[in-house]
Amino acid sequence: MSTYPPRFSTVIAMVSRAGEIRERHRGEITVHAGLPRYLRTAARIGLPAPVCFAWDTGPEPALLPKEPDTSRPQILRVHIAPAGRPSGGCHVEVRPFTPEERSGLTGRELQVLTLVACGLTNPDIATRLTVSRRTVATHVERLLHKLGVTSRAAATAITLDRDLFTLPVRGELAGLPSLGPLRLEAAVRDNPGSPSTPDAPRRRVTRPRPLLIGAVYPSAGDWLGDGLKMEQGTRLAVDEINERGGVAGRRIEHIPLRVNIQDGRSIQHAIERLVGGDVDAITTGYTLQRSRDSLSAQFLPAASAGSPLLHHSTSASAADLIAEETDTFSNVFQVCGRESVYGTGFVRMLTTLRDSGAWRPASNRLQVFDTDDTDMTTFTPSAMEAAERAGWRPAVEHINSFAPDWTTVISQIRDLDPAAVMIAHFATAQMAAFVREFRRDPSDALLYALYSPSVPQFLDQADGRAEGMLWATVSGLYGDNFAHQFQRRFLRRFGSTPGLSSAGIRYDMIHLLAAAWSQCDSPHDTEEVNRVLRRIVHRGVNGSYHFGSSDQTNLVYPDQTTDPSIAQAHLVYQVQDGHHHIIAPTPYSTAPFRPVA
Repeated sequence: MSTYPPRFSTVIAMVSRAGEIRERHRGEITVHAGLPRYLRTAARIGLPAPVCFAWDTGPEPALLPKEPDTSRPQILRVHIAPAGRPSGGCHVEVRPFTPEERSGLTGRELQVLTLVACGLTNPDIATRLTVSRRTVATHVERLLHKLGVTSRAAATAITLDRDLFTLPVRGELAGLPSLGPLRLEAAVRDNPGSPSTPDAPRRRVTRPRPLLIGAVYPSAGDWLGDGLKMEQGTRLAVDEINERGGVAGRRIEHIPLRVNIQDGRSIQHAIERLVGGDVDAITTGYTLQRSRDSLSAQFLPAASAGSPLLHHSTSASAADLIAEETDTFSNVFQVCGRESVYGTGFVRMLTTLRDSGAWRPASNRLQVFDTDDTDMTTFTPSAMEAAERAGWRPAVEHINSFAPDWTTVISQIRDLDPAAVMIAHFATAQMAAFVREFRRDPSDALLYALYSPSVPQFLDQADGRAEGMLWATVSGLYGDNFAHQFQRRFLRRFGSTPGLSSAGIRYDMIHLLAAAWSQCDSPHDTEEVNRVLRRIVHRGVNGSYHFGSSDQTNLVYPDQTTDPSIAQAHLVYQVQDGHHHIIAPTPYSTAPFRPVA
């Protein structure tokens, strides 16, 4: 007969570093084939943080009792936490994972969900589970329905949030992210012969712990394509560093999470999950919830852990938050400039073109369509003052950040008939829609956009009507040989171009972290790593990086410094013959301004 208790609820046990499992009733945990080996491994390696996962008793039926035991739940919820004692070991809680808690998912569906959350495709999952692709597609369809979501990214977020990662994992672990449960799985496989008796000798694992970089990317909408370039830039940098032997012999592992960037809480929860996975650094992109309170909530989980968080939100609010609360957010770095420099850059560019004779404006009227989000203002009072000093007459209107009314915008342009128009809208598809509409009945106004044309799809989406327009970014890919080599490597690796901003900045962020780690006695000494990040200057494909100022935000040349060696250039591009060319600032221009016919 089975020794399994007839009424199984929560079982609590202690596991010593030597591997002894102390149960209240003998057999409560050891009856689960394979699970004791995972618990002993967790105690042996010394978990840095708690790990929670689902345990599927089904994958190894040969190890289960020959007689069916209907009292045993097939899916268990296992929580392992460090014992908090000098002698080490771990504290374990095991209980049934109720159908309600797991949204009615079966054991097989949990296995599939785990592999989906690891980023695997349906064919990859079919190979691992030795089933047909059609079967996997059916499982995926059913689990999405049960979870109440429509995308794999959303299912991944729920997997992380509800601790639905399921062990054991089928197939090889190579290429899978090193999240907490999967790192435990890897540790078990590193020592596959670990015995069931605590006193037997164990093989010492001498391989250094990898450096874990958790990365947050946009999951959907108009930002999904940009998010893909961010992730590819990260992967290219990680691969290059690992091919050279890593950082002091330590490999870098990339843990991607995808979130809704319109929801600050989604970003906050992703950072919390990464911190719980004991990552060594976190990289994030832009967020569309940029109020001071929202940014503080997003950054706090990483601030509590101390590991460096690098982001490219282009946010004045973020810069001010760090400068004013340095003690709390000393580990948060903004690797690009503030959005508030865009307006002054627009005025400077137009004034330079006018005064040099390269452009002859029909009037001194300028029209600016800034975002209605006060936390994303690009045309500041300083820009207004600069425009008026230069003899311009700017008129400022505001547009919806998410759903601008382009018909009204174009009507206002027709009414004012300005010499130039600046559009502060950062969504690529919507900006391309404006360009198409504007060019149907074009005016003589010089069109000037911000950032959104950096995404590779923009020119195609604009349907050939972007010719002659200008656009700017405070973090763009330079036109030098360094950047060209990056573009060629990216193309060979992914079969597509990197675009002109996000891939480059994510690539630079990884190399920046690697440079800091290489200068530390221990890459896990987060205070030292953060001190090094504040001190070093790094030259990347998107320019130079230096976080020596109180706001730990990268400088912009020439808006904030006349020294381009410690800043990123405020690049201005013009679309010429269907291609982007840098026309300012010196010395980074690759082509002169071309007047629009």
